[in-house]
Amino acid sequence: MTECDDTHGCDTISRRAALTGALAILASATARPALAQTYPTRVMQLIVPFAAGGGVDVVVRVVAEAAGDILKQRLVIENRGGAGTVLGSQAVAKAEPDGYTLLAAPTTMVINPALRSSLPFDWKTDLVPVAMIAKLPFVVTSGLKLPAKTMKELEALGKTRGTPITFGSGGANTVAHLAGEVFGLVSGAPVLHVAYRGEAPALTDSMSGNIDVMFSTLAGASAHVKAGTLRALGVTTAKRTSLLPDVPTVAEQGYAGYDLSAWVALVAPKNTPPAVVATLNAAVNGALAKPEIAARLIEIGAEPAPDTTAALASFMAKDAQTWAGVIKAAGIKGE
Repeated sequence: MTECDDTHGCDTISRRAALTGALAILASATARPALAQTYPTRVMQLIVPFAAGGGVDVVVRVVAEAAGDILKQRLVIENRGGAGTVLGSQAVAKAEPDGYTLLAAPTTMVINPALRSSLPFDWKTDLVPVAMIAKLPFVVTSGLKLPAKTMKELEALGKTRGTPITFGSGGANTVAHLAGEVFGLVSGAPVLHVAYRGEAPALTDSMSGNIDVMFSTLAGASAHVKAGTLRALGVTTAKRTSLLPDVPTVAEQGYAGYDLSAWVALVAPKNTPPAVVATLNAAVNGALAKPEIAARLIEIGAEPAPDTTAALASFMAKDAQTWAGVIKAAGIKGE
């Protein structure tokens, strides 16, 4: 008797085979969603590679709290500044790719390769983009005792008093640092950069007059400007910001083409499961979609920028090329 002579047995075997195949397909199709549904099961660590209290730190904390509510787990912030954001970024690049150690990546991450001959990690291969958090315009501020009240007056001060314009930033080779160096180049005024471990201590020295000006995120400086403890000389983007509508842009004050800003994005170690990346992307975008979160970010000087993971990857690659071009054209020397 052939194996199909027994009709009842043949049908039973066929049904079992079909069922086995269907279950295999179902398991394959639902494997990733199942992982996404079980993640996260514990607290996540989010490293901010700057000191606490600066603009990036403030923005990240607002979004992290809202994203944590969506994930039903806490995103605990750890501030790990130093080495131009390399220390904190490296910690995440070397972490387990399980979705529980994440990085609030600043623009500095894609700038550093154009300024440093060697780095302990490669952001293009050791980290994966997850979600854009926000764009961060900058504002040039000074203490109230500085005689210069405009960018042109600042230029004149630097050219006539015999000492360079001292400007602070949240760290060497940050966007704020480069913004100040570019201003020195386009204005012809001598400038001297003073690096701090984060924006907060730099802002304090700016208010006290220990440095002339500060290139700061709006998120870090706007409250001080509104309180009258800092004077805003200009914003660094091509258009004025709604947060400080009366403050002219640097470009408006005679420096055509001056248009610089930063961003902060969520990234994870390489080999983080795609389902985990998708879950985190959805949580960040969900947080940014909340009207109260978007309003809070705008209030502190950030621009919400929800996007897909693929779009973020493309943006980061393009921005790295842009900054490399700026550094080369301006003749800025790295380490």
